[in-house]
Amino acid sequence: MEYLITGIIILIVGLVIFIVVLFQRMQKKSEILSQIAILTDELDRQKQENIGLRNELREITSQDNLLFSSIIRLTSRLEPLEIARETIGFLNNYLNTQIIALFFLDEKEKRLNLVAHHGLNENWIPKLVYDVGEGRVGVTAEKRIPLSPNESEVLRIKEPYPFFIPDICYPLVYQNRLFGVVAFNREQNLDEREKNIVGVVVRITSTALQNTLSMAIMRDLASIDPLTKLYNIGFFRDKLAEELNRAKRFQHNLSVAIIDLDNFKYFNDTFGHQAGDQLLIRLANIFSKYFRDTDLVARYGGDEFIVMFPETKKEESAKMVATLLSNFRMYDFAQGEKKIGFSAGIATYPDDGLTPSDLIKNADKALYEAKNAGRNRVMMFYHKVEKI
Repeated sequence: MEYLITGIIILIVGLVIFIVVLFQRMQKKSEILSQIAILTDELDRQKQENIGLRNELREITSQDNLLFSSIIRLTSRLEPLEIARETIGFLNNYLNTQIIALFFLDEKEKRLNLVAHHGLNENWIPKLVYDVGEGRVGVTAEKRIPLSPNESEVLRIKEPYPFFIPDICYPLVYQNRLFGVVAFNREQNLDEREKNIVGVVVRITSTALQNTLSMAIMRDLASIDPLTKLYNIGFFRDKLAEELNRAKRFQHNLSVAIIDLDNFKYFNDTFGHQAGDQLLIRLANIFSKYFRDTDLVARYGGDEFIVMFPETKKEESAKMVATLLSNFRMYDFAQGEKKIGFSAGIATYPDDGLTPSDLIKNADKALYEAKNAGRNRVMMFYHKVEKI
């Protein structure tokens, strides 16, 4: 009996030891599984980080390539408008802006005129002009320092246009000479890398504009009409060909207007050729100030002028010319019984011609119809010429 009890006790003790060992092993297994789970999570996290880093590296490389390509294109451009468009294109792609606009400074008028943009409503474009010191764009030009939405001073600046209130503005300055302002809206603030790259692009743009200045001065000597100081028809044809190629590439409209003075022969015969020359000079100044900086005004010959309207539909360009005609009564052109006015014809790519010569020819046809219809009017070419 004693041996039986001893055996049972030994059995119970062994069973307890077995249970304890089993529990310890199970606990250790649980700890190992927990550690495995932790390691697995860590590996997944590192994997995601690596994927993120690769994507970021790929994005940075892509951005750097984009920046390098943009620099090459900017430094190879010879025209201010081309430089402006290249700058807008790069910054819009790089920053994913909602609206971005570039303004050139008219040094004589102390105004900033829109020359390139992305995201603006077409109806806003003719209105978007700033005086230096007006709105964030004008203040940026005046102070010649970047303005960001975080600056309390910016929030106190009164904006003239409710449809365009830029968050960020950069001046285009080279050796203390102001060329213009780049302004844009964006959902996020710029980080340090973006600020650095925008700064680089702005400096390159300013340098490119400075480089074009001296070249433009020399080129203009051969491109300017000596009497009116407008561009001559040879230069106009060259620029029309360039803009027409761009219009074809980006599927934009491009309009041409030919303006011919009414009763100019009578004016010359009555007051003399010297007075006639002075009248042409005065009209050239009026045309230059009235039309947009993006438009190109030239002397066609004699008392005829020609205007190119890039990215402008027929009706819009015709409306601008018609408004100018209606305002002619404000000017005092002393001429006796007959009043100075003008007739004009409008033709637009692609509807009215695919080449420079076709557009000029059809604008001239519309002008001819305007003259025959009684003068002092603007007519558009629609294969069958129509009056507006």
